[in-house]
Amino acid sequence: MNEVVRSMANLLEDKHAKDIEIFEVGAAHPMFDNVIVASVDVSRNLEAIISEVKKFEKEGKIDVKAYDVNNKEWVLIDLYDVMIHVMVKDARHHYDLDSILAEYVERSK
Repeated sequence: MNEVVRSMANLLEDKHAKDIEIFEVGAAHPMFDNVIVASVDVSRNLEAIISEVKKFEKEGKIDVKAYDVNNKEWVLIDLYDVMIHVMVKDARHHYDLDSILAEYVERSK
């Protein structure tokens, strides 16, 4: 696990994200190597996570390509080699991104 993935997993945990899953897609996907999926209880946690990501970016700890902060149920953070999805629990359950990613990783082996 690379340093950015470890740092982002720690950041998510510090901001009360739960059920943090890290998918190593590696060579199977040309755009990124890892996908992190995490849950939060309320949308306020999404805002706190984005705020912390922006702080890390400003301090030069990470290089952020883009993030989508307009959705109150699902935030996407693109760190070039790492894609992060943080969702409120109901959205995570509804979209079942974990199963999709697990199947993708399994098929690419």
